[in-house]
Amino acid sequence: MVRCPVCLSKSCKKSGMIEKLVMSKRGKKRRRLQTYRCKKGHRFRLDQAGQWDDSFIEYVVYVYLKCLSLNTTLDIIRATYEEDILTKRTVLRFVEKVADELPTLDDIDRVFGPQRSGYLAFDGVWFKYKNEERVLLVCFDPETFDLVSALWHEVENQVGYNKLINKVLKKINKSSIKGTYGDGDKGLISSLKIHLPKAPFQLCATHKQLRMGQIVPVKIVRRSRKMTAIVKKEILQFQKLFKEAVYAESEERAYQALNKLKVFAHRIKGPNEKRFQKAYRSLKRNFKLTLTHFNNKGMRRDNNLIECFNGCLKPRLKLMKSFKKGKNLDRYLKLFLLEFRFHPLKESALKERRGKTPLELGEVYLGKYWNFISFLRERFDLSFQVNRTQN
Repeated sequence: MVRCPVCLSKSCKKSGMIEKLVMSKRGKKRRRLQTYRCKKGHRFRLDQAGQWDDSFIEYVVYVYLKCLSLNTTLDIIRATYEEDILTKRTVLRFVEKVADELPTLDDIDRVFGPQRSGYLAFDGVWFKYKNEERVLLVCFDPETFDLVSALWHEVENQVGYNKLINKVLKKINKSSIKGTYGDGDKGLISSLKIHLPKAPFQLCATHKQLRMGQIVPVKIVRRSRKMTAIVKKEILQFQKLFKEAVYAESEERAYQALNKLKVFAHRIKGPNEKRFQKAYRSLKRNFKLTLTHFNNKGMRRDNNLIECFNGCLKPRLKLMKSFKKGKNLDRYLKLFLLEFRFHPLKESALKERRGKTPLELGEVYLGKYWNFISFLRERFDLSFQVNRTQN
């Protein structure tokens, strides 16, 4: 039944056809639309499409997500269609509309039901928002690399991790969790003790080594011209002993290597004295948590996938510093995380992961698609129309 959108009258008649130019991914197209007139003279049409087709909107947003630059996006669209048809403001409107309409991470889980390995990895990725520090707390499956849940918080503390773990436990039964990984953050460890006290926790060995590298300048030791030969030799020896402790073949050898490192760190005097002792104390703190894998079959000593995930996300998070609204922050994080779940891991070091998306590694069949936004629009029957002006 046709009803006038102005006066809600049901007494309406056809009032001829009109043509409208609509921009689609394949270029401009003329679309014939039926118009109606009610008894009060209001003329309208039922098709509320704007001047941009869904296929064009999602193409523009996809290009933007790949280049992360409004200017570059405009250049690509201009070169593709050989016409100035967009402005930065229009692109931002497209991004906001698509982000609002696309399903959430929880919606994806409900519809596709990815399989979980039983292991969970937690981490915090810092970024700037309004010139202030914020952190994206994430939980993902270290076996499939798929995101389980995420949220942003003011600081990386127990309160934030409590919220994240509560979201995770709504999706995954507590009894099915075999083990957890993390970087040793105090807030995370405290939260895990409350919510998952029976699940073994492995403190990532890679994070311990990265922390050591922040204290001891191992990266520049070979090329530095300011360090003496003795100082360089001490640093390389400390690095060797540190790795022996972190990557030992057994729990007994790990403690033996830790003691050797202690003796070495306290024997050194001069420029390296304080940094060696600080790095040793950092390793000793929660050292037993780096050995969990020895007593829990199926767990690894490190979870460097966390750093790989950070590497994928950090370039995108740099955009957040210019945002002024929390709503936009939520929108863009949603887009970035969805893109990650549907993006094939083309350069994965592991052959079994290469070329597959995190969802596919979770035994979800997705089929062939070229643009994950188009795929989700069709799957969830969405519309990205941003201009619903009536004639």
